[in-house]
Amino acid sequence: MAEAEFIIRTEGLNKRFKTVQAVKDLSLNVRKGDIYGFLGPNGAGKTTTIKMILDLINPDSGDVYIKGILTRENGVGVRQGIGYMPERTQFYRNLTALQTMEFFAELKGVDKAECDELLNKMGLEKWKDKKVGTFSKGMVQLMGIGQSLLGSPELLILDEPTSGLDPRWARILKDTMLEVNSNGTTVFFSSHLLSEVQELCNRVAILNKGQLIIEDTVEKVSEGQMQKPKLILKISGDAGAAAQVIRKGGFSDVDFHGNVVSVHCDSHERTKVLNLLAQANIVVDDFRTQEVSLEDAFMKYIGDERSVGGELNGD
Repeated sequence: MAEAEFIIRTEGLNKRFKTVQAVKDLSLNVRKGDIYGFLGPNGAGKTTTIKMILDLINPDSGDVYIKGILTRENGVGVRQGIGYMPERTQFYRNLTALQTMEFFAELKGVDKAECDELLNKMGLEKWKDKKVGTFSKGMVQLMGIGQSLLGSPELLILDEPTSGLDPRWARILKDTMLEVNSNGTTVFFSSHLLSEVQELCNRVAILNKGQLIIEDTVEKVSEGQMQKPKLILKISGDAGAAAQVIRKGGFSDVDFHGNVVSVHCDSHERTKVLNLLAQANIVVDDFRTQEVSLEDAFMKYIGDERSVGGELNGD
């Protein structure tokens, strides 16, 4: 793929904080027009990577290119075309929402007329004259998204954007991301919420312990572990006995709990499972198929670790 098609490209990024290797030999390729999900457990190195992409901290080694421009040679110029919302959004508490947006518009050299429009877009028009210090965490988060959109940036970088949002605000945010992307903005956002990445993204990278595990389309990442879909059966009677029948029939990945049995099998094997149970006079009240999800793939890629090293200040 031509260099011009990548809006973000990193080559061999490394960053260490004392004894902690936060990011190790990280190379990413984000295409123009993508909604790109940057996934990883807490402490994986996502925030450190974002700060290096933005030239806010320097890598120990490696390079970052934004639109083909080496950021360490022109970091200020590169950032002018980027909208950014950090993981922890803070504003002056004594300013109103509108004053806050106008303050950032001045910093960015953007027409202040955008401020009202963006507050409306984020659902905050009723509170534009209220002081930000009275806002809930979710409302502050939406203010952070709003200021990042000033000037219609070509690239939007969001660090855990839905953190702290209730479902109503989260929906506004997701719709906004889809809308700006449809208008040509590339969206790069970090998250540990797999459902929102699967819903929004066309490409995804998974980071663990500062290292890139995989980077591809959501579909290919989900299928990458070659795990079969799950057949879930509600049994009338002893689910343990049903599970034993299925195992004896040649299926190894079988589990049961209560009156529910699950087995990983391909579509052409489902009939065999149902026939095995019917021959054993076991009644199936209901069944459904659960396709392989991004969450399944994610857990396979990172294993069962609940806390991994990498980020000193969290993700």
